[in-house]
Amino acid sequence: MSLIFKPRISFSFGSGRSSTVKNKTVHREEVVWSDADIEKLVVLRAMRCTYRECGTSFSRSAPACSNVVQTKDLYRAINKKRAEIMANVTK
Repeated sequence: MSLIFKPRISFSFGSGRSSTVKNKTVHREEVVWSDADIEKLVVLRAMRCTYRECGTSFSRSAPACSNVVQTKDLYRAINKKRAEIMANVTK
């Protein structure tokens, strides 16, 4: 009887092979928002339009509109424009 451990599992399970993992990346077309489109989006959001309604007016998806507001931090601009619109209506 031997005190040395001899593994009985062969390397055919893939543990001894070098991994050749292939990355499958899909390059998508990037559509850039113009400054005029961003200003229109701010006005639409100030008028309490949903992201879905904003997306249909720009022929884009609702998450695309949401992402622009989030990444460009347009929340202050939307609130400022909303206050402007409210001030114009109440005067």
